[in-house]
Formats: sequence, C-alpha cells, structure tokens
Amino acid sequence: DVAGYVVVPGDPMGPSDGSVTQTDGSTWSYRDVADGTITLLYFGYTSCPDVCPTTMADLAHSLRELPKAEQAKVSVQFVSTDPTRDTPAQITRWLGGFNPEFKGGRADINDVIDQAKTYGIGIDPPKVSKDDYQVTHGAQVLVLKSGGGAVGYFDELAGTKTYSKAI
Repeated sequence: DVAGYVVVPGDPMGPSDGSVTQTDGSTWSYRDVADGTITLLYFGYTSCPDVCPTTMADLAHSLRELPKAEQAKVSVQFVSTDPTRDTPAQITRWLGGFNPEFKGGRADINDVIDQAKTYGIGIDPPKVSKDDYQVTHGAQVLVLKSGGGAVGYFDELAGTKTYSKAI
C-alpha cells in the first residue's frame, strides 16, 4: 500500500467507449492501452493555475527517475476539460514544457464529461460569465491497464514520491 494511491477493488473501472483527437490529429481511444503497459490518464486544462501544472511536473519528474526500460512501459495521456480554449498547439506547447513524450487530446466537452464519469471523475462544463471563466475538473491521475480499465488512481497532488513508489 502506498499512501496517496488507491487500488480499485475487483474489476477495473471503465473503460470508456470514447476517444479524443490527439494534438497530431490522430485518434486515441480510452481502450488503447497495450498489454504490459500502463497509461496515466489526467483530465485537466492548460490554463489551470495550480493543480494541473503541478501534477504534470510531478509526473514528469517521477518518470525521469525510472529506468529507461520501465519508462517505455508508461505513457501519460492528458484530456482537456477546456477544449474550446485548449487548442492542439496550446496543449502540445504546454505538455512539452513537462515532457515531450506526454500525449494530449480534446473532444467535445460533453463527451469528456461522460468519459470521465465512466472512471468516477467529476467534471463540469466551463462556466462563462461576463467577468469570469471557470473550469472544474477532478484532479486524480488514473492508472489504466491493458484495454483501458482503471485499476487505481492517485489522489489530487499525490506528489513525486507517491508516483515513484506506485508506478
């Protein structure tokens, strides 16, 4: 047991039947996790002032500490919860600041909400008012195994030590 990491008991959560359009124009399905690998899935947005960049920086740091052979078995997939403002170029630039190997994608916000719900993650559509723009998202990092089922998740801001121990 690692503090900050929760194992999903029994059958994995999900997988979602949905997909996102990657920043390179390809399609990534939530089921696209190969045997012998894991995907760390995170729902967030690039203009997030705190949790999202901290999470990506911590993941990047933790993965760099793994042996190269282990690094090759782990991928990070970011899904935007602000697909209107998060353009492919913006997502690529933002993720590249953490690790150029991190992948990012977008889908219609209602699809993202439905897909996240499959994994127990709560997301609301962005709320736009005259003076404000609010984006809410769950801050857990899901651990997807072969076929896209979530076998566990990291709590919000679990930190590099937790990621390193559990990955």
